Amino acid sequence: MRLINSGEDRLMLRRIGPAAIGIALLLAGCGNMDAPTPGASLSSAAPVLQAAAADTIPDHYDPARDPAVDLSKALTRAESDGKEVLIDFGADWCPDCKVLDKLFQSEETKPLLQRDYHVVAVDVGEFDHNLDFAAKYVKLETSGIPALVVLAPDGSVLGDTNDGSFANARTMNSDQVNAFLTHWAPES
Repeated sequence: MRLINSGEDRLMLRRIGPAAIGIALLLAGCGNMDAPTPGASLSSAAPVLQAAAADTIPDHYDPARDPAVDLSKALTRAESDGKEVLIDFGADWCPDCKVLDKLFQSEETKPLLQRDYHVVAVDVGEFDHNLDFAAKYVKLETSGIPALVVLAPDGSVLGDTNDGSFANARTMNSDQVNAFLTHWAPES
């Protein structure tokens, strides 16, 4: 973490500070126009790089990743182990996406994800990134973000959240996320 300690740093902060706050407030709803939850924080720690392990749950949306390559690898693993593939469309600026990420990493949900899914996180930026890829699986206009799609190992769509059911993830808990995941999990 770099501390602001020079006059040039303070000047730059004064110039971009109000704009950054305005943009954060404008974008706080992610996929819908509901008001943010009172007391919700829009700040977060810097994202951690996605690990390469097959059963690691991505904890952010990396704009440098190629979702087609990531999906191809996940489907190959799914064909060999019978798990489903969960595509998570979102962006690091989105508070609802951050809440869902925390739920995915929670002790209640992470084991379920690791047991039943290969997770592919797809960055959609400010609805200006990976849109052609997203359009193959989800309607971002109605789903908002985060948006989830479950694929069978053969790549066929089993379920999605085109109804916007996850766009207000900040109101969800592990039980609600687990109910969705359990519904679409492969039969044992």
